Amino acid sequence: MTKVWKIIKPTKYKNVIECIKALKKKKIYISPWIEDIVKNKKNKLIITNQIVYLFRVKVSFLGFSKPTQLKNIYKKLKQKGFMLVPPDIAFRSRLQYPEQKKGEWLRFATPMNSLIDSDGVPHLPKIGKALNCFFIETYWSYSKAIFHPHNEFVVMKNDI
Repeated sequence: MTKVWKIIKPTKYKNVIECIKALKKKKIYISPWIEDIVKNKKNKLIITNQIVYLFRVKVSFLGFSKPTQLKNIYKKLKQKGFMLVPPDIAFRSRLQYPEQKKGEWLRFATPMNSLIDSDGVPHLPKIGKALNCFFIETYWSYSKAIFHPHNEFVVMKNDI
């Protein structure tokens, strides 16, 4: 079993837009896709008001030794007792990871179609550090997207 990476506690944010504004005040770079997604009312983004335990899981930990599709990764995550991460938790975790190494990017396993841009393209969030700055970006999140054994996802459990 993998160990807890971060614990995210309930927050004062009333909505995701308020959360994004707070991140910007902390000089965190928000990609245009995240901004577009947050404004898209079809996404029904809400703030999670419970304690969440986050874990970092490599695709190889799930038993994949070759490139595999996102839908297969999500199926294995569920079999291993992990849950997908609500988008607001991914955004809020950016503030909980100031020790992130330069050049590292972490993808969050968020529910399929929970983050759709105005062009209709599904995304999943990722956080990174580069150019001595912190970022929240996105990566495509369609069921047949391919990931490799060395790729890593952040997932959650409600308790440990």
